Amino acid sequence: MAFAKRALPDRPVPGFPLLWIACFAAAALMTVTGGFNTGALPLGQRIAFWLLLMGWNALKWQLLFAWGVRKPSDWPRVALLGTVPLNLPLPLEIWLCGRLVGVAMAAMPLDVWARAVAISATIFAVCTLVAWTLLRRLRPVRAETGLLARARIAACDLSAIEAEDHYCRVHRRDGRSELIHYRFGDALAEVAGIDGAQVHRGAWVSATAVEGAAREGRKWRLLLAGGGSVPVSATYAAEARARGWLRAR
Repeated sequence: MAFAKRALPDRPVPGFPLLWIACFAAAALMTVTGGFNTGALPLGQRIAFWLLLMGWNALKWQLLFAWGVRKPSDWPRVALLGTVPLNLPLPLEIWLCGRLVGVAMAAMPLDVWARAVAISATIFAVCTLVAWTLLRRLRPVRAETGLLARARIAACDLSAIEAEDHYCRVHRRDGRSELIHYRFGDALAEVAGIDGAQVHRGAWVSATAVEGAAREGRKWRLLLAGGGSVPVSATYAAEARARGWLRAR
């Protein structure tokens, strides 16, 4: 089960499937209209050429969006970032796709780049619109979708938070816990105003929930209200020690 969780992405792939639908719709349009002087080609070669060219470009943009888009406001920046490096090799790609379908294609770089800039401007405008729309939708519900709200726990009842793959386990002071699909980094930002500390790469504890500590060889574990415990790593041991938590019972 743990392997399956790591293998599957914890968020949708940015731009999929709309990017691919748009690119193949553009391929169909260019096939019909004979874009880039392909109107004289036999229909089969024309279809193959545009499917290859638009499919390859869809893949380039998809990889860029998957790498750079983490939140709605990233869309315009990432689209602008890809404009030059992704469009620069277009003349070579047109020639290569032509060779793959058995046609000698000669593309004038300036003409190709001018059209590519127009297409990129459209992509940038669409991405900006998508970002603006998503931000407007997310803004009213942001306060209702936090980790503590999902776990239905008040800050005063919180004992600890531990990361488990793409999930967070929220520990209560009464010993119960909830497993919530949530990024640990976002959880840390949410509890920044609560008196507590990160004591491990994947663990945060509330100061009022710490009842002691126990040694396991050279390692420490903090004992929490409700009977639970969390590990303390060497990286965060200084913080735990400064708070007076690392005293064996």
